[in-house]
Amino acid sequence: PPGTYIPSQMSRVTSALVDGQVKALLLFGTNMLSSFADAEQVAAGLGRTDLVVCHDLFMSETARRFADVVLPSTCWLEEVGCKSTNTHLYLMERALAAPHETRSLSWVLQALSASLGLEDFYPWASDEALIDAILDHPSTGHATVASLRAQGGIAPLHISHVAHPAHRYPTPSGKVEFYSAAARDAGLPPLPVHMAAEDAPSFPLTFQQGRTLTHFHGFYDQGRALPTLAQLDPTPQLWIAPADAATREIEDGDAIRIYNQRGTFHASARVTADVPAGTVWMRDGWEGLNRMTSGGPCVPDMAVDLFPFAAGQATFEAKVDVERRESPAA
Repeated sequence: PPGTYIPSQMSRVTSALVDGQVKALLLFGTNMLSSFADAEQVAAGLGRTDLVVCHDLFMSETARRFADVVLPSTCWLEEVGCKSTNTHLYLMERALAAPHETRSLSWVLQALSASLGLEDFYPWASDEALIDAILDHPSTGHATVASLRAQGGIAPLHISHVAHPAHRYPTPSGKVEFYSAAARDAGLPPLPVHMAAEDAPSFPLTFQQGRTLTHFHGFYDQGRALPTLAQLDPTPQLWIAPADAATREIEDGDAIRIYNQRGTFHASARVTADVPAGTVWMRDGWEGLNRMTSGGPCVPDMAVDLFPFAAGQATFEAKVDVERRESPAA
């Protein structure tokens, strides 16, 4: 329908919030203050939004600070769904009844669309019919929930176990192309290039973040809502190279402050040779960590639709410095 649409870009979403373009925001399993870069700007935008609704399994920083309405969500064990590997399709049957007043994402959207009079929003008679529509593809053999049940909940995908066995590739020429005219036309470099981060002499360390085996993302309040994960990963640790730690008179286990022009974050030091000098690393998701990261776009708006997933990510770049604190409570 006609309207004002915001590209699926983190930077554009943040700008729209800050500019007051978004009046109502529905967040499904999303803790924006954890997952979005430049979190201080995101917080400013959420504060200007008339209505924020969070539909989630647990409370989160976003819900606690900004939600006007919190709706309790079901989890995947309480719904019918499917999972796919590179070779097989699996039916995920409902294992538990949905407790109390929890509702699925599908239920909430259907109820909202009905109240808005959107008659063609959900044309399926059930969630299983929706799954059937998603699976209606040659690669699945046009599988359905019923056919998967008849096969014991597992079916092989109708695809080669070797990628591109005929050496035909999804490029204009059908060959491997190192120079991409499509990338060029979308405002991207036609050949892979290295783009150095902005020089920030006041903040000499390059900050990086990633995943570990003992943490989870926003659905579970960064693992804080799950006691076993919270016990395994109780406090934030910054990995720092021995040379960088020695320059700053930091020892393993010291309380530290990480900071740059955007914000600051408190943690403890893990002095290790597993990171190179000039780079520091931390597990992602800690509350407040993304105050320090850049919300600039990775790709131009016109290139977003070229990528099937996560195209609108921010750069999350951050140049920082680190100093020792006297105590964790300082």
